[in-house]
Amino acid sequence: MYNLGFLSGVIHHQPRNGIRRVCHVVAAVPSMSEYVEDQVLRKFDTGDVERVIKSWHAARDGEVLESFDEDGSVLQQAGSFIAGLDARNWHEVDEYQWAQGLEKDFEVIRDELEKCMKQKSLEKRGNNIWATAVKEEAMAYGPDWRTLVLQDRGVWEPKNSKIFKNTVKILKKHKVPSSEVFFARQSPKTGIKPHTDNTNFTLTAHLSLRVPKDKSWIKVGNQQRFWEDGKMLIFDTSFMHETWNDGDTDRHVLLIRFWHPELSRKEIKALETIFRAIEEYEMKVAY
Repeated sequence: MYNLGFLSGVIHHQPRNGIRRVCHVVAAVPSMSEYVEDQVLRKFDTGDVERVIKSWHAARDGEVLESFDEDGSVLQQAGSFIAGLDARNWHEVDEYQWAQGLEKDFEVIRDELEKCMKQKSLEKRGNNIWATAVKEEAMAYGPDWRTLVLQDRGVWEPKNSKIFKNTVKILKKHKVPSSEVFFARQSPKTGIKPHTDNTNFTLTAHLSLRVPKDKSWIKVGNQQRFWEDGKMLIFDTSFMHETWNDGDTDRHVLLIRFWHPELSRKEIKALETIFRAIEEYEMKVAY
C-alpha cells in the first residue's frame, strides 16, 4: 500500500533529464516478467494497452524517468512510469469536478472522522486503525505519520468502509476515480522527508479536514502550499515532495490516490491486472 508503482528502492542518479537504466529485481527474475505480461495480453489487445506493456518493459529493464532542477537537484523520479503523460507538480481543483464536490461535502467527512475518533471501540471495530507507514516507506514518513485505510488498490476495506459509511457514500456519489483512499494524520512538529512515490501514472489529492491554519505545508517539486480546512490540494507524487506540521495540533486530511486522467479505461484495467499478477506470482513463489 501507499506505492502503486511496480518497483521501489534506492536509486543513484546523475543530473540529466530523460530516461535512465538501473538494475531492478524484475530484470533478475525473468519468469515473473513473462508471467505478468502474459496475464495482460490474455485479457487485452496489444493495441489498446501498448503504453502499459512498454511501461512494464521499462520496469523490467530498470529504466527510470527523471528530471532535474537548474541546480541539479531531483525534481521528478519514477521507476514505474508511462512515458508522455502530462507532468506537473501541482494540479488545480477546477480541473476535477469530483474534487469540487468533495470540497462542498467536507464537513460531513470531517464530522464523521471526529465522531469516530472519540469512540473507544474504534480500534477493535476497525482494521489497522492509525497504522504507521509500511517498512519500505518508514524512513521518509517517520513514526508520526499515521493512516486509516478505506480503500487499497481499488478494493474497499470492509470493516473501515462500514464504519465510515458517510465518507464512502460521498466518494461514490461524486464518482471519485480512486485507487486508494485513507485518512492521514500528521503529529505536531513533525514532517515527511523529501521523497518520490516512484510512479507517474497516479496522482494524489488531499482534502483538508482539520489542519493548523497557516502552519502546515507540503512542498512538491520546488513549490510549497499550505493546507486549509475544506480545501483540496492535488499533486503528482512522482515529483519530490515533503511536508511539515509546525502547529500544536494534529493535521488530518483525506488522502485520495487516483489514476492519471490521460490514461484510458483499458490502460487502467491493464495496470490493475499487472498488480494482481505480481501478487499472484509472489504467492506462487512463496508456496
